Amino acid sequence: MFGFNKKEKVKTKKTVKEIIWEWVETIITAGLMALFIRAFFIQAYKIPTGSMEPTLIGAEQSKNHGATIGDHLLAEKITYGILIPYTEIRLPKIRPPKRGDIVIFEYPYDTSKDYVKRAIGLPGETIQIINKKVYINGKPLKEPWLKFGKKHWNTDYILSAEESTRDNFGPLIIPKKGDIIRFADNKIYINKQFIYNKKIISYYSKTSAMDYFYLYKKAITSTGTNNIYRVKYDCYFMMGDNRDNSADSRFWGVLPYKYIKAKPLIIYFPPSRIGVPE
Repeated sequence: MFGFNKKEKVKTKKTVKEIIWEWVETIITAGLMALFIRAFFIQAYKIPTGSMEPTLIGAEQSKNHGATIGDHLLAEKITYGILIPYTEIRLPKIRPPKRGDIVIFEYPYDTSKDYVKRAIGLPGETIQIINKKVYINGKPLKEPWLKFGKKHWNTDYILSAEESTRDNFGPLIIPKKGDIIRFADNKIYINKQFIYNKKIISYYSKTSAMDYFYLYKKAITSTGTNNIYRVKYDCYFMMGDNRDNSADSRFWGVLPYKYIKAKPLIIYFPPSRIGVPE
């Protein structure tokens, strides 16, 4: 009584070539998406050294304790502004680094290396270290991130300023964008404010490692007038939490904003260390 028109579905069998090409397309698409996310949003990092211990465990340091893992991080690039790869173009940031932030950045003197340190001194501030204690604008700095007490120091021994910049440093004005710097007679003037150009002494060789001039070198451009420069970027004074075992701004200088890459989001490996680094 009732009739139905049924359309037959014709199924065609895919060739081996078509199947392979579909897999290739999937792999390429996934790879491009991964590269895009890595370049613009989130990137994985492995902590290589112990300069941030005990906050972040480095593979090099943990090796001495029977392990070679080190903390593995996921870091986000949005907060400080996404840097377009292979350019100096940076997308608008949510905010600049604030004091206490853990920051991943390119080491200014070898940009193939990524460093991770904590932002301690901010643009325009004067920082000084006296017998291991940090002072900002002449006032002692409270450092809640050093919550593990003496674990942040290898020894109570204090190195004098003549021996090293490790325990006694500065005072040093941290440049901010637009500052005018003048070098004259082995002295530095920032916005007409004088700061003595003290040599940085290497503890290991007992010789001068560099002048303060090189602390500013990566952040200045000539004004066209001899020995007078303008600061191009806000700068930050970075320090490792492992204060006696960290190559940081005490030794290689202030960090221009242009080298900042990312902010750690989470430790995802090893399982015993999963959590948010603070």
